[in-house]
Amino acid sequence: MPLKGPKLEKFKQRLLAKRRELISEVRGSNVGSLETSTDGIQDIGDQASSAYTKEFLLSIGDAERRMLRQVDEALNKIRQDTYGLCESCGEMISERRLEALPFARLCITCQEEEERAKARS
Repeated sequence: MPLKGPKLEKFKQRLLAKRRELISEVRGSNVGSLETSTDGIQDIGDQASSAYTKEFLLSIGDAERRMLRQVDEALNKIRQDTYGLCESCGEMISERRLEALPFARLCITCQEEEERAKARS
């Protein structure tokens, strides 16, 4: 049975706060500011370093966008009255796990199994 009442409201508020924080970060990351002119760069090593830095900063944005998508999915589950249920086995995700990761999709057992399966492949 999914979470209900004050506990559900607590997780909803945490998710909404995380969503606001992530949106602020994504909007704040100005990809245009990563553009630098290579005219002043003489050394190929400097060019490689600059390219690596740009790629690293863009990947941070990707991680934030991925987390935002997970938060939105969790908020959608609240609306559908399925929040807190493991997507794999259908059992309740422990409150301790949801406290640590309010947008968790899987219970700890299924998460561990998924990670083992990824490691094997």
